[in-house]
Amino acid sequence: MRHVHLLDTSLASDNLGDEIIVSEARKYVSAHFHDAYISSSSSHDGLGYYGRKLAGDADLVLLLGTNALSAKYQGRGHFVWSVGRRDFKALEGKVVFVGVGANTANQDVHPRQARLLKRLLSPNHTQSVRDETAKEILDSIGISATNTSCPTLWRYSSETPHIPTKCAPSVCFMLTQHKSSENDLKLIQSLRKCYQKLYFWPQQLRDLAYLRQLTDVSDIEVVPPQLEAYDNLLANTDVDVVGTRLHGSIRGLLHKRRSLAIVIDNRAGDIGRETGLPTHSRDELGAELVQKLNEGFPTRLSLPVNNIDLFLAQFRGGSLHDL
Repeated sequence: MRHVHLLDTSLASDNLGDEIIVSEARKYVSAHFHDAYISSSSSHDGLGYYGRKLAGDADLVLLLGTNALSAKYQGRGHFVWSVGRRDFKALEGKVVFVGVGANTANQDVHPRQARLLKRLLSPNHTQSVRDETAKEILDSIGISATNTSCPTLWRYSSETPHIPTKCAPSVCFMLTQHKSSENDLKLIQSLRKCYQKLYFWPQQLRDLAYLRQLTDVSDIEVVPPQLEAYDNLLANTDVDVVGTRLHGSIRGLLHKRRSLAIVIDNRAGDIGRETGLPTHSRDELGAELVQKLNEGFPTRLSLPVNNIDLFLAQFRGGSLHDL
C-alpha cells in the first residue's frame, strides 16, 4: 500500500486563503490516491519529530499549493515551506509540488536554494506549479515543471463557469493589510457607489484592524473570519466578490458569484493573464472600477487542460476528466 504524506499549507497558517487552496487540492489527492495511506503535517512549522517520521516512511510527499516557491534561500525559518537540516533525509527526492506558486517575481535563484530544491524535489515526477513565474524558477535550475494553474481553478478545465455579468445588489470585499496602499480607501469608496450593501471578509485577522483604520465601518457588515462563514454568505446571498485577496476572489467564483481580483502582486497578475480570471489594476480604483462594475464584464476562463492531465496521470494513469 502506498503511503503519501501531505505538507499541508493550511495548518498553522494565519491566512484562510491557504484553507481555500488545500480544500480543493485534497479533492484531487483523494481521487488519485484513494487506495493509499495519507498522513499530513504543517508546511509552515516544518517537520517535527512525528512529521519527520511520517515523511521518512512515505513513498511520496506532496506540497499542497500556495506561494511556497522562493528564488531566495528559504531553509528553516519564517516561510510557507520551512525545511531544516534534520528534514533532508525524510524528504530527499520525494517532494512533488501540487499547484505551488512563486512568492516573488525575482528570477535569480540563489545557489543554496537551487541545491535545496534539487535535493528535495522528486526527479521522477513533473512538478505542478500555478504560474509561469514559478515554472521559470524551476526551469532555470533544470527541474521539470508544468504550469497547471492553481488547483482552486482545476474544476474549470472541464466545466464552464456560469457567472453573472451584471452587478449584484451586494458586494463582499477583501483587503490585504501587509500590502496596504492609499488606493485601498479608493476601492471602498468605489464599492459604496456601486452597491447597496457592503460585506467585508477578513482573510487574515489583521485585515479587519486595517479596515477600521481606513474608514467608518458602520455601513459594512463584517463576515466572521472563518471559511465556513464566508461559504455560507456566498451560498445564500446575491453578492459580488471584489478585493485584493486572490483566493478569496476565486472562492467567490466557485460559488458562481461574479468576482474581480484587484492585482497587488505577481500572483493575481500571473494567474489572471494566464487563465482569464477577471482582474483589475490597483492603480485604477476610481471611476475606472466603478464603470467596469456597473457596465459588467464576462468571466471566460481557459485552463491548461493538457498540463493538468499530464501532471495527474503520473499518479493513477488517469485523466482529470475521469474524476
